[in-house]
Amino acid sequence: MKKVVLIVSVILLAFGTTSLKAQQEPQYTQYMFNMMSVNPAYAGTREALNALMISRLQWVGVEGAPRSHTFALHTPFKDKSMGLGASVIADNIGPVTNTYININYAYRVNLNENMTLSLGLKGGIYNYYAGLSEVQLNESDNAFSSDFKKSFQPNLGAGAYLYTNDYYVGFSVPKLIKTELESVGTGDEYESELKLHYFLTAGYVFELNSEWKLKPSILNKIVEGAPPSLDITAQALYMDKFWFGTTYRVGDAIALLFEIQVNRQLVVGYSYDYTLSGMSKVSNGSHEILISYDFAGFSNDKVKSPRYF
Repeated sequence: MKKVVLIVSVILLAFGTTSLKAQQEPQYTQYMFNMMSVNPAYAGTREALNALMISRLQWVGVEGAPRSHTFALHTPFKDKSMGLGASVIADNIGPVTNTYININYAYRVNLNENMTLSLGLKGGIYNYYAGLSEVQLNESDNAFSSDFKKSFQPNLGAGAYLYTNDYYVGFSVPKLIKTELESVGTGDEYESELKLHYFLTAGYVFELNSEWKLKPSILNKIVEGAPPSLDITAQALYMDKFWFGTTYRVGDAIALLFEIQVNRQLVVGYSYDYTLSGMSKVSNGSHEILISYDFAGFSNDKVKSPRYF
């Protein structure tokens, strides 16, 4: 019984009750190091080819809890006026499986000596499947008698990213195509579709002294039919090498973050989320591991240390 309740709780938390109107994009606490997944205009804004791997295990101890894995590459080209990137994302939540394959393109304009505006487009395909009929319930429920699927459907996204050496502001719509999901099964029909998402990001680096810097940042996620989700993060950087920080996801969780700049090219990060919702009674929190590497030899210039965003 506990197993069934936990799986169903995950589904209801992730998708709502019968209309599946919720956030369908993967969620990451270390979003500030995974910006290309948030905004296609970020592609190529670093000095070299960047490879990133990030894995998130949410609500550890709960069967069917979300598991998200991302691998992404992006690089500047054409005298760094353009950027190109690609990413593969695998996202699993109970009986729901999502796979995203994206290509990002960005074009940058220098507004002045210190400020750059990058405009980006994203194209890709995704595969979505929600096997709700596979969930075992003690009592019958028509909402779980049908499956929903969409196989390898196209997607478009767009974004803008304004940045200097000290701050950035970004806005993106990573899913411009609203897609109705096909119900498969013998149960009643339910309204279901993949919703539009809107992301707003911003961050600033304050130099406190020769050893310490402070970087506050936010990520605001808005999805049709779901309450907004706001992440507020504060990170301290010591000697341009060690990052310490905390994130408050309003009404949902508080997280601790730690990253280390191993050398000029390699960053390794870890975060732990403690949920503030009812899931805290049955889960052991959420874990996230990140590895980011800049291939200096791929660019004409050496990689500068460090990159704050």
